[in-house]
Amino acid sequence: MAQLKTLSIAAAVALAGSTAFAETDLEAALDNGAERLNADQIAELLIGNTVTATSGDKRFRFFYDPNNVVSGELTNGGWNGVGAFAITDTDKVCVSMAADKGRFRCMTVLRVGDTVQKFSADGKRTFELHSFEPSTGL
Repeated sequence: MAQLKTLSIAAAVALAGSTAFAETDLEAALDNGAERLNADQIAELLIGNTVTATSGDKRFRFFYDPNNVVSGELTNGGWNGVGAFAITDTDKVCVSMAADKGRFRCMTVLRVGDTVQKFSADGKRTFELHSFEPSTGL
């Protein structure tokens, strides 16, 4: 019984130790010198602009209307949508597309070298933003 208890404690410590070293994409970027953008910087990049972004192999365009409406499209077709966005006092951009059924997904925005990247609440990199062009819509 004592051996089983010792083995259980050792296994728990080993599991806890291995998860402690797991670093999110967000943490890794910050550890490597990325700059967290504040609400004003995010607003300057997004509001009134059409933004070209990639997520994996997919290329998107999003327009961030000054009235907090976001529209988006997959550049080679197959998806387009409209939703709402907000920039928070806690330096995040939150988006809710029609498919989200009212749920907002809030993302941290970082400048990583010469690029701008968005990260989900769990620290996963979701989008890399490539261009910001003044626009009146898609």
